[in-house]
Amino acid sequence: MAEAQRSTSFDAVADCYDRTRALPDDAARTFTEALAAELTGRGRCLEIGVGTGRIALPLARRELPMAGVDLSAPMLSRLVRNAGGRAPFPLARADVAALPFGPGRFGAALAVHVLHLVPQWRRAVAELVRVVRPSGLLLVDAGGASQGVQDAVGARFAAEADLPDYPGMRDAEELDGLLEARGARRRLLAPVRVEQHRSPESVIAELEAGIFSRTWTVTPETRRRAAAATRGWAADALGDLAAPRTVIEEIVVRAYDLPG
Repeated sequence: MAEAQRSTSFDAVADCYDRTRALPDDAARTFTEALAAELTGRGRCLEIGVGTGRIALPLARRELPMAGVDLSAPMLSRLVRNAGGRAPFPLARADVAALPFGPGRFGAALAVHVLHLVPQWRRAVAELVRVVRPSGLLLVDAGGASQGVQDAVGARFAAEADLPDYPGMRDAEELDGLLEARGARRRLLAPVRVEQHRSPESVIAELEAGIFSRTWTVTPETRRRAAAATRGWAADALGDLAAPRTVIEEIVVRAYDLPG
């Protein structure tokens, strides 16, 4: 059963994760500022799926007390290297559906584009509520589709490779309902606009290389066949595969104020 599956580990992409997931500097700065404004004064914040520290390290540099868990030891090792060789805050290797902390340990928790990877995502949310003290805060970036070539090419590749859906949460409104039933109040933070420039070929190449977790369920040969078919489609539908296109995404963070 899907609900019994373990969360997705990013061991295989620890060395390229930062390069392939980085936000432009201006968007990253705006995102960090928005999170910091919510977290200031709340005590230690736990980030689940902390990975290489892409989100938590900039917050820690602003003197916000952080902690992190991740299923992947290589990702946590990369975080330590990114921090200069020493863990900058408490870290634990753990599945987000079974957090190794006592009740009310944290003032806040943060989940950035992670719950879609967790088959037991409802249990993970229950764990977050358990380890965050009453009147605490949950911040969730559920992710979303981009507008432009990346979304179009990704959808075509997924169809050609017959990729399954992500194993975890698919609809952020389900999360709203789950937490509101526990007495939480939802707020939407101001959207952070992300503008990047990607060529169709760069997107196809990353999908073919298995950079993204959704592609890990199929063989390298399947990825190669899907990439070839996607290139043929893209040449007809989009024109020059090497020409950069503008990709627009909006990051909308959901803030859940827990009851006292």
